[in-house]
Amino acid sequence: MKLKLIACEVFFREVCHFAARSNNILDITFIPFGLHDTPEKLRERLQQEIDAEPPGAYEYIALAYGLCSGGTANLVSRDTPIVLPRAHDCITLFLGSRSRYDARFADHPGTYYYTPGWIERKDGEVDQGSVVELKARDRERRFQEYKEKYGEDNAAFLIEQESQWLANYDRAAFINTGVGNVEQYREFTCGVAESHGWLQEEIAGDLSLLSKLVEGPWDPEDFLLVPAGQSIAQSFDDSVVRIRDLS
Repeated sequence: MKLKLIACEVFFREVCHFAARSNNILDITFIPFGLHDTPEKLRERLQQEIDAEPPGAYEYIALAYGLCSGGTANLVSRDTPIVLPRAHDCITLFLGSRSRYDARFADHPGTYYYTPGWIERKDGEVDQGSVVELKARDRERRFQEYKEKYGEDNAAFLIEQESQWLANYDRAAFINTGVGNVEQYREFTCGVAESHGWLQEEIAGDLSLLSKLVEGPWDPEDFLLVPAGQSIAQSFDDSVVRIRDLS
């Protein structure tokens, strides 16, 4: 099977690991992972990559993404079916299942997760920066948007409400996927935890979903298969994403 794989670069090491062992013929494009902070830009970039593929070049276009704050919603391929994991974000793919994702977030809601790709590529083409730097930039961007819509006083109130999330974080967790310089990743995560006064944790990664995305088969329970000419939509239930018929 010949596949086009469009992947967030947060999966760079893991995708390359599975691609090297795959029976499929793969052409891979990695997208800067900092784009997930601006879903509309992520959607635009992904659609450009999908549209660039000529008809008949591949049997499927596989996306190593989750819903990503709606960044993959409304994507469409006119000629080639799309395969997308049923996941809210990349953490599900690093943990191996939606059930494990849900359990982790229920037990430890104040956790910020770090992976090899996050640590290595935070200063890449789209600068990710530290958790504090990232949210500071996002806060300023959203303030300007709210100011234009609702006025300065209302914008300040809305941003203050949204910013309460950082005070609720108390844990930095390194997801060990077994690739790269594991000791360096541990030290980085420990440094983040110490600088913020957070707990530090290491979690064993489970890359079974990512492996199945690269190799197949694609169980409908875990993956959405979108026929050519139809679009991805958020489902607002446990299935995460669904097909939107454009005909």
